[in-house]
Amino acid sequence: MSEITLHLSIHELCEYEEISQDSIYAMVEYGIVDPIDGKSVSDWIFDLDSAHWIKKAVRLNQQMQIDWLATAMVIDLLRQKEQLKKENDQLKARLNRLL
Repeated sequence: MSEITLHLSIHELCEYEEISQDSIYAMVEYGIVDPIDGKSVSDWIFDLDSAHWIKKAVRLNQQMQIDWLATAMVIDLLRQKEQLKKENDQLKARLNRLL
């Protein structure tokens, strides 16, 4: 069985999220997302995970009216929380197998 991966160009992300390329550039600059390919900004390609975090970052930036630096800090904390939850779930599953 082959794995299907979807990629989005910076233009598709801008259209989908109704944001400017400058906003995506800022998200990359602050480490919110990283393009998986592309030498120049106009050639950047993103995976679906990046699209997920861009959507969250845009919502935070617009609804909470915080700048991109603060948005990056919140996204980092959300990623850590997600990772800790995943690890906790795995440990609970291992513990349940032992009991």
